[in-house]
Formats: sequence, structure tokens, C-alpha cells
Amino acid sequence: MTQHVIIAGGGPTGLLTALGLARAGTRVTIIEAERGPNDSPRALVYHYPVLPHLEALGLLEDCIAAGFVRQDYAWRVYDTGEMIPWTLRCLDGHVPHPYALHLGQGELSRVVSEHLRGLSNVEIRYATTLKDCTQHATGVTVRVEAGGGTEVIEGQWLIGADGAGSVVRREVLKLNFFGITWPERYVATNTRVDLDGAGYANCTMQVDDVYGSVICKIDRRDLWRVTFMEDPSLPAEGIEARIQSVLAELLPRVGACAVASFSPYRMHQRVADRMRVGRVLLVGDAGHITNPTGGLGLTGGMFDSFALVEALGRVIHDGASHDILEFYERDRRQKFIELVSPRASANKQRLYRTAPGTEMDDWIAEIRAIGRNPDAMREAFRFTEQLKTVF
Repeated sequence: MTQHVIIAGGGPTGLLTALGLARAGTRVTIIEAERGPNDSPRALVYHYPVLPHLEALGLLEDCIAAGFVRQDYAWRVYDTGEMIPWTLRCLDGHVPHPYALHLGQGELSRVVSEHLRGLSNVEIRYATTLKDCTQHATGVTVRVEAGGGTEVIEGQWLIGADGAGSVVRREVLKLNFFGITWPERYVATNTRVDLDGAGYANCTMQVDDVYGSVICKIDRRDLWRVTFMEDPSLPAEGIEARIQSVLAELLPRVGACAVASFSPYRMHQRVADRMRVGRVLLVGDAGHITNPTGGLGLTGGMFDSFALVEALGRVIHDGASHDILEFYERDRRQKFIELVSPRASANKQRLYRTAPGTEMDDWIAEIRAIGRNPDAMREAFRFTEQLKTVF
């Protein structure tokens, strides 16, 4: 009998999980509360270790066509204007894809959705809300609401890929989500501006305790993601009116900025008690959430997805023991707690909270030294390889 997996959440992590399972022959139903892919400024950069997995899913070529790849990277010291270049060329000959992929999260979702539409064993149901779930020895019973009515869906497994506010984690499994919320407010903008001509790298990390910013090119033309920090005591309703003056300070001497969209948000470091309870599993932000400085949020979620597809696939198709799902849960939580969260927290504090002085001088000297040493630079970039689960 073909097993049926129900996935709550139609963002990139849920869609990638669905594609991996469906390509192996599993029937998949995705339920998503939104009416379609979310286009607000979200994840953008995908580190090179995830690219072989996208290639194995048949996605990489289309993802590159929809976005672009880059090898340049830089640190900018706001106070002095110094630009410290790094390059992923140090990975040439060492890894199969020595570059990062830039692709808006909404575009990634659209690419994956197109591939899912070609599979007869996948159903995507937008504007559908998970209400509750009960599980028994051989399966799960999920109740959903859509179009003003309720419906029951039967399956063998439920995967919660429904983000930081996960209904699966909170209402179905009733798990804690321990951690912290950082005090600052952050604003992600999609902005049309000529930063190529101003000498910015396609990914530039601007260091300052006031004007720290992550500056990344989104497309092949002039659309850039500029993310900055602001005092949370400022009224949220005034963000739009403040953006132009903030960008003028963040990006001096670059000319006019046309803000296409913006999204304010808070940053968190949180992890669920469990990522598996019986036949219900969590993946991505439903199981853990990090601040995105350094691009480790969706990267970690994608590695969750790849690991869960392999583990659940072995159970469904090879008759493997459910112990492999326990290993999935244990390893993914450990990687978040010991690797992702500490590194992302350090990235955030250094970028946004390092004031001019001895501490900054010492850290910037280290950044310069790494940039002059290809071996040290390669070692720094290879951190993300540790996020993969090996069964």
C-alpha cells in the first residue's frame, strides 16, 4: 500500500520535503493556510552545501535560471568605508558547487511548486487550515478547514512545516518553544538601487553598532535586500516613513533608493522540546528558529528536510525501524543547539552590536587576515557543511 504523508505548511521547507518524498513514490498532501506563496522579504541566500541536494531533486538548473550564483562576498566597516573582500573561489576544485545561490524565498517556492505540479501523487491545498490531529498505531487523522467547511484527511504521517507559529507544534503536540527573543526590531527591505556601481559585493555584511546591515543582491538587475536594525521603542506604524532616511545613512553616496517592499520582524533563538512524537514530525522553523544573520535559518530548515526525506523514506520504502526517526530528531536538534544558534547569534552580535574600539579592531584584523589566506577562508566557509545529517 502506498503510504500517505500530510504536510502542514507550503513554504520552501514543506515543498522541498513534499518533492523529496513524492519523487520516491510516496503520496503527499500539502495543506497551507495562505492563498499562495508568500512574497514578503524573507530568505534569499542558499549556501553551497545545499546545492547538491537541490540538484538531486532536479531543481538546481531552474533555481539558477530564476536567480543567480555568486562567489564574491565582503565585509564593510561602516565607520571607515573599508571593504574587506572574501571569495568563494577558494572552494574551486574542493566542492562540486563552489558558489552561493541567490533566489528569493517566494521564487524558490514557485520553482518547487512547478516541479510538484508534474507529479500525480501530490496535492497542494492552499487556503486550508489545520484544526487538529489525532494519531494511532498505524496512522494519523487530520481535520482541516477550507471554504467555510471542515474535512477529515487520513494518512500515515503528519509533518509540521508550518513555521515559527506552528499549529502542529503548539496545538497538536503541545510542545514548548524555549529560547529568547532579541530586543531589537529589524526591517528587511527589497530596494532598487545601483550598488554594483558603488563597489558593493553581491553579499556585503556592513559592521556597525548603529548602521549594521546585511546587503545582498536579489536579482540580475538592481533589486537588493537591505536589512537594518532599529530601536523597538520607535512606533511600528512609522517604519515606512523612516525607511528612506535610514537608507540614506546606511548607503551613503549611492543615490536614490526605490523601496519595492519591506517587512519588519523580531529575531529569535528558540527550539522545540521534541521534533518527533510518534507519527508527527517537525521540520524547519516549526522545530527551531534562529535569527537569519549569515543565512543559517532556511539553510538549517533545508537540511532538516533532506534528512527527514531520507529517514522517512527508509521507513516507508525499506521497512527501516522507527529508530531512524529518533536519530533524525536528536541530530537535527543537536545541530541547531550546538552549531546553528551559536553561530547565528555571534554573527548578529558582531554585525549589529560591535562598536568602534579595541574589540572591533581586533575582530576586523582577523577578518582581514582570513581574506588574505585562501586556506583560512575555505575553512570559514565550510562551517555550513557540518549542518548536514549523516545517517
